[in-house]
Amino acid sequence: MIATMADWFTDEGFWADIYPVMFSPESFEGAHEEVLKLLELSGVSSGRVLDLCCGPGRHAVPLARAGLQVTGVDLSDYLLRKASERADEAKVAIDWVRKDMREFVEPGAFDLAVNLATSFGFFPAQADDMKVLKNMVESIHDDGVIVLDMVGKEALAERLPLNRQPTQERDGSLLIQRVEIHDDWGRARSEWLLIRDREVQRFHFEHTLYSGRELRELMSWAGLSRVELYGGLDGRPYGPGALRLVAVGRK
Repeated sequence: MIATMADWFTDEGFWADIYPVMFSPESFEGAHEEVLKLLELSGVSSGRVLDLCCGPGRHAVPLARAGLQVTGVDLSDYLLRKASERADEAKVAIDWVRKDMREFVEPGAFDLAVNLATSFGFFPAQADDMKVLKNMVESIHDDGVIVLDMVGKEALAERLPLNRQPTQERDGSLLIQRVEIHDDWGRARSEWLLIRDREVQRFHFEHTLYSGRELRELMSWAGLSRVELYGGLDGRPYGPGALRLVAVGRK
């Protein structure tokens, strides 16, 4: 069964087809440095880490290699199989859990809970995003930290229009990325066109857009007393020229 646009993320065929493009070798190569920046920004260097929407373990594996106890949660069985293979290759032990991010909660269990690479805001209803955040807050202990990393509304506005020129992949295929804004700047709908051997594959997905202020308020409502915003995992300010919206929250 083909998933509707509202629940596109439940379609296993989508993840299998888009995997070579979304999770390129370059994205895995850069994950180690991203994890080092993440740990420095959060101030967490040991203990238990929750990687919510862990995908194929791009960050979970280097987190485990850094000596942390990692739990990776994702809804996609396909992506979790890929993650498990990578963990076996790296010879690290990770607890993989197949569960909807709206349902996973383990009270007081984690020192750090992360949701990275714009894996937040898949759901059309903001109440679902709030449920995810409340579960994350409940899952960290009193001194725990939450880190969210996504494309921010302000940063996206600076880069529009995003109907980009094709980029060439390692296998010689061409990738075109298009983004449309809907719902009064509430949602971004993306279309990726992969052109290979005169054949075109189309991928459609969407997510909610948050400004820095909107995300800070949502995290505060979820139970975090301190929320700091950055323009990247390297801790740069969230202002003009910011590449990402990174929020670090503490109870």
